[in-house]
Order: sequence, then C-alpha cells, then structure tokens
Amino acid sequence: MSMRLTEHASITIIETADIGGTSANSGYLAMQDYARAMAYVELGTWNSSDDLDTCQFQQATDGSGTSVKSLTTSASGGNYDTDSPVDADGDFVVLEVRAEDMDVDNGFTHIRLLLEEAGNSGTDNVTAFVIRYGYSYPRKELQGAASSGSQVYVDTGS
Repeated sequence: MSMRLTEHASITIIETADIGGTSANSGYLAMQDYARAMAYVELGTWNSSDDLDTCQFQQATDGSGTSVKSLTTSASGGNYDTDSPVDADGDFVVLEVRAEDMDVDNGFTHIRLLLEEAGNSGTDNVTAFVIRYGYSYPRKELQGAASSGSQVYVDTGS
C-alpha cells in the first residue's frame, strides 16, 4: 500500500470522537476512478469494559447512502472478528478494500467507514482515516479522435 500512495490519493479523516453508545463514520466517498481504499482506526482513551463493536466498510449507490450495505463485515469470524475486538488505548485496525469488490453491477459507487460502540461505560475515543488511492486519470484516445465507422473506441468504464 505505501508504494501506491505516491499516486494521486484522497485522505478523509475522522477526528477523535467519543463513540460510546453511538457511532462515527467517514461519510460516503465516491470510488469512481480509484482502485483501492484503506482505513486506519486507532483507539485513544478507551474504557476497558467496552469493545469496538463495528469496524467496517459499507457501500452505497450514491453519496447520500442509498441502499447501504456491508462491503466488509463486523461479526464473529467476519473480516473484523468481533470475537477478538480491539478494546484498549493504542489498539488499531487496518482495513483494505478494492473497488472491484464493490457491487458495481447493482450501481454501488460509494464507500464509507463505519465505527460503532454499543456500550457506554465511559470514554471511548477513536481516531481514523480513509485513503482512496490508485487513481486512474482519464487518457486521451492514443490513435486520434473517434469518427463514425473508421475509428471506433469501446470503453467498459463510465
């Protein structure tokens, strides 16, 4: 991943938030033209009787969260295994996803990072960031402009 950050990248930060009994998220981020995304989540001051219950990427069909569903899972034996959750100051999680893993056939184009702590026994601070990277700049048609019937270009992307 570190080698890919030399390419055009976009960073979204979730500033330190007390998520005890609530949640924090990155907002919905467009994945158009990005190949991958990664998130880094670190616990700050954290009540030892609480766990980070949800730490996952979700996908949606637009920037307002329409048809939101999981891209990674937070469950027993899931991508973020809730049987072994992070639960102490300094613990961290790294999540990585590829745009190709999104349900693009059904119009899913946006992702968000979702963090939740259902309990609230005290302060549960979390800080996180999401990096979208592997940006692909649109390229000019190398053989000249398309013209009907003599130079035809087919593009599977949007």
